[in-house]
Amino acid sequence: MAQSSPTAADGLDAASVAFFAWTQEQRLLAFPRALPQSPPPGWTAWYRGALAVLGGNEERLRGAWQAFLADDWARTRRPVCPAQAFVAQDVWRRHVPEQDAPAEPVAAPTLPATEAGATWGLVLATLHVDGKHHVAEQLARLNPTLDGDMLVLEAPDRFAAAFVQDDYLSLIESTLERLGTVARSVLIHTAASAAQ
Repeated sequence: MAQSSPTAADGLDAASVAFFAWTQEQRLLAFPRALPQSPPPGWTAWYRGALAVLGGNEERLRGAWQAFLADDWARTRRPVCPAQAFVAQDVWRRHVPEQDAPAEPVAAPTLPATEAGATWGLVLATLHVDGKHHVAEQLARLNPTLDGDMLVLEAPDRFAAAFVQDDYLSLIESTLERLGTVARSVLIHTAASAAQ
């Protein structure tokens, strides 16, 4: 009698069912004589937790399964490469690819070679020195120009402009004041091409 596919009635959701079906297809490609398996207890909870650990990147989870199928230890399990063994925390995590990949170098923002660019670069550098790295990275998307003693910061869209205006305007102004730059005030606006 053919084994029925797991369903939501078994306490599984569609995404975890689809992932389990894929794992078994791959297992049977690697070991054509292996017998079909059912999802181990807690499969959906494990799947959701594993995805959360991997930032929602199912491709890395698929990579872990592929590495598991090639693992000498997993091949000695009976039945061969069982899903029950894979879901053990120290097993699936060990097989996630690219865990030792070095961090991508963070590119410094490209600022215009103008007084506005130099001023804005000083603000961003000061925020980094102050430990506000995330803030500086968010603000680096803004394009600076000077209009007299006003630093004009162009945001890529109106949502970014509103976000900077509400959350960071006072921080930018106080940093400019500390630095004693030519800019005395700040205007946040949206790029003309995005304002349509």
